[in-house]
Amino acid sequence: MDGGLRGVDHRSQAISNGPMFSLSELASLVGGEVVGPEDTVVSGIAPFDSAGPGDITLAAGAKYLRSLETCPAAAAIVPRHADSPAKPLLRVENPRLAFALILDRFTRQPFDPLGISPLASIGRDCRIAERVSIHPFVALGRNVVVEEEVTVGPGTSVGDDCRIGRGSTLHANVTLYPGVRLGANVVIHSGTVIGADGFGYVFDGTRQVKIAQTGCVEIGDEVEIGANCCVDRATFGATVIERHVKMDNLVHIGHNCRIGENTIIVGCVGVSGSVEIGRNCVVAGQAGFADHVKVGDGAKIYARAAVFKDVPSGGEVSGVPAQDNRRELKMQAALRRLPEWMERRRRSGE
Repeated sequence: MDGGLRGVDHRSQAISNGPMFSLSELASLVGGEVVGPEDTVVSGIAPFDSAGPGDITLAAGAKYLRSLETCPAAAAIVPRHADSPAKPLLRVENPRLAFALILDRFTRQPFDPLGISPLASIGRDCRIAERVSIHPFVALGRNVVVEEEVTVGPGTSVGDDCRIGRGSTLHANVTLYPGVRLGANVVIHSGTVIGADGFGYVFDGTRQVKIAQTGCVEIGDEVEIGANCCVDRATFGATVIERHVKMDNLVHIGHNCRIGENTIIVGCVGVSGSVEIGRNCVVAGQAGFADHVKVGDGAKIYARAAVFKDVPSGGEVSGVPAQDNRRELKMQAALRRLPEWMERRRRSGE
């Protein structure tokens, strides 16, 4: 995403759920500085190319800063160094972060408890808080705990002995196998399966013998898991997704893995069993991990990397097999020159 939110449908209207805010209120929210009238009121938030009077927009890139005076928005979120004589500004250290926080403020809806649908199936000995929304065709097993302000979408199945923490949302058709534990404010998108058996078999010479998967899955506070993901239960103990982890769609996490706090995992990543990924890591799309690999804090795994050995803290790896990213780039550059080099060798031998 660039400084003007390209990629957003610019035909859409500004986003607002009714309230209006002064620039000084928004500055307090994001730790920013107002340049211009602090009592400027904004009633919506919109991309740069579709912002209108009353909207606040994002102008982080040079292209958009040059066009501030012609933008009809009431105000703009800009970097600390920006200036405009004709436009009230909200100057911040990180404009994209400020935009995200303000967007959240405009779109946040108060929890509206719908109660328990008569079309839901509730098992014995469940403990369900008063303020919940449990939709039609939900199936809760026995001894399930559902805390305050939880939403469970239509068609979702929750196994025996699961716990769903306060403020969590399970969208339609999510499956929690027995014993899964979710922290507070967890979001799980449609089609995701949490707690299926890990992939463990032993060959006895004639057939594959299954290793019983007796553990569970523990998911920390404010984790978000995309659509159609799978997180397998542990063979023993727990598969752990620590707090604030964000997982894209179509991610697979194998049994007994631990994913560290604040780590981001992009779509189509496959993580084999017993892998440990540290805190604040970034794993790009289609990367894959062999079992028992350890990845240190703050590491970056580039797209399509095949990780067969440990990655140190702060490391950046790419390629197949994965190696230091700078070395991989040099090797790829040399490989591209190989036909030319071979042609020169051929001619020199004539």
